[in-house]
Amino acid sequence: MDIFINNLLFTYLPHIAMTLFWFGVFTRIVKTSKSLQAESSQFLSKKGQGWGSNLFHYGIILVFIGHFTGLFTPEHFYHLFMTTATKKILAVVMGSVFGLASIVGITILLIRRLKNSRIRINSTPADIFLLALLLVEIWLGLASIFISAESSVDNYAALGIWAQKVITFQPDAGSIIMDHSITYKLHIVIGLFIFMIFPYTKLMHMFVLPLAYFFRSGFQMVRRGFTKRPIQ
Repeated sequence: MDIFINNLLFTYLPHIAMTLFWFGVFTRIVKTSKSLQAESSQFLSKKGQGWGSNLFHYGIILVFIGHFTGLFTPEHFYHLFMTTATKKILAVVMGSVFGLASIVGITILLIRRLKNSRIRINSTPADIFLLALLLVEIWLGLASIFISAESSVDNYAALGIWAQKVITFQPDAGSIIMDHSITYKLHIVIGLFIFMIFPYTKLMHMFVLPLAYFFRSGFQMVRRGFTKRPIQ
């Protein structure tokens, strides 16, 4: 049963998650592009918005770039520039810095949303759930970094091998991380869950510019100074 669950979560679930992600993204952009927006709470209160938003957004974007390049760069390619041990050190250092920035930012945003009465009243359960889910995911990511720092180079390299086996549809992908820490596995599973719900949350505002505007219709843009009388 353990082998079955491991294969389900780490061989098949990534493909299910990515299918749902791209299906949701394309259908939202094409069918409901007018709803692609993140309703800003800044007009309700600016306190904490700047620091929290900037730390979270810059941090999480750089974390994502690090994950993408770290997991999907073939070993023979990065060995032209560095060893796996050096790559591991860079991942631990950069992941710690940007991960901490992300977690500080998301914590500020979550506390702000819960403690500010005006923002809390105008928040939906989905807003709070998404922030809490991202907070848990980032905490698990930081915990995984500490595990990577203490684990062997082979243990760290196995994560990249697993990711590359997944995207090349190898049936034994899940077996690569069968014996990895439960922290790694929870981080992966929750990350895949976030990808699955991504198209149906405020995270979709990432696609507002520039793609969404090519599919928008029914809008009339009026600039001040071009007309002296109102449009009839």
